Amino acid sequence: MPVFPQQFAVPYRFDVHFTRDVFAGDNDTLAQVMQPRSGGRPARALVYIDAGTVKAHPKLVQRIHAWFTAYESRGVQLAASPEVVTGGEALKGELAILDKVGREAFDNGICRHSYVIIIGGGAVLDAVGFAASLVHRGIRQIRLPTTVLGQCDAGLGVKNGVNRFGSKNFYGTFTPPFAIINDARFLESLDDRSWRAGIAEAVKVATIKDAVFLDRLTADAAQLRARDLPTMEYLVQRCALIHLEHITTAGDPFEQGSSRPLDYGHWSAHRMEVLSQHRLLHGEAVAIGVAIDTLYAVELGRITRAEADQVLGILATVGFRLWDEVLELRDSCGKRAVLAGLAQFREHLGGELTLAMPLGLGKRSDIYEFDEALFERALAQLRRFRPQLTQPSTKS
Repeated sequence: MPVFPQQFAVPYRFDVHFTRDVFAGDNDTLAQVMQPRSGGRPARALVYIDAGTVKAHPKLVQRIHAWFTAYESRGVQLAASPEVVTGGEALKGELAILDKVGREAFDNGICRHSYVIIIGGGAVLDAVGFAASLVHRGIRQIRLPTTVLGQCDAGLGVKNGVNRFGSKNFYGTFTPPFAIINDARFLESLDDRSWRAGIAEAVKVATIKDAVFLDRLTADAAQLRARDLPTMEYLVQRCALIHLEHITTAGDPFEQGSSRPLDYGHWSAHRMEVLSQHRLLHGEAVAIGVAIDTLYAVELGRITRAEADQVLGILATVGFRLWDEVLELRDSCGKRAVLAGLAQFREHLGGELTLAMPLGLGKRSDIYEFDEALFERALAQLRRFRPQLTQPSTKS
């Protein structure tokens, strides 16, 4: 039988804006992003806001209404009043958000050239973004991450999804955003846990991508713990640009291969989140996961103990707990429950285990096998360091 191979390429572009106070009357960042349609028809938008963001900014809904009214002459329009959704992993654990977004899009005549503006943390960006990617096979998404984690990592990529069957992001799509707007003002209202959580992603990416950035994090750790906003703005921008460089230049933005190089420390982090019933925030689990894999890299001879101490020292100084009781949990066969994360990670990658590891600080070289004996030695080291590296929490 004849075969007729076909191939085509589709270019994608999205801009990332860094600003302060996006809904101020004199801030036209969002107006620059939204494109009025031909024939003078306005660019229409549905807006979804994380309930936690509304709690921290009680006048946000009114400010959004006022901003759209002020910029209506620029061809932008609210299709309906902003919807407030409960964030966190509970939102990602149910499918109700799909019909919620779909119903509102249907009722308000939202087309593929309209916009869904998503304001919130990573879970809201993931879940609402997934829903938006399904309506009409994809409505333009404008993401406004409101957490450190969202602005420097979770809100940047082309992935979205929801959790099912005890597995993170089991359902999902690859849908590039239309634009991302990082507003530093949202960071000022975060509680200490949320402020700190995203720092783990910066330490992660610096460890395997940028030794100079890692040195800067070492120097800035105390200021980050003290909640210095300009220091955090630098972290967010540098971390975001490293992520975006990988997404746009590494050649596999939709993860067709078996490698997820920016998920260093995540095979255990995802599992710890589930084992803790999401008591651990994603960034808190990533901090522990990065600590584990960093000590595992020492056991492999890929980095020195002094280099590992630098990485763990940053995490500890900013206030992370680097041990959690979920690491002690065992399955019915006596095996550490966290190790099930390896099988889930392998499945998510397509069948072949591929783990990012440092090869010297700031460099990455993947591994394809995992030695549980070395893992136990790494855990023993982490447990031994616990009195030195575990810092008491500030307010939560």
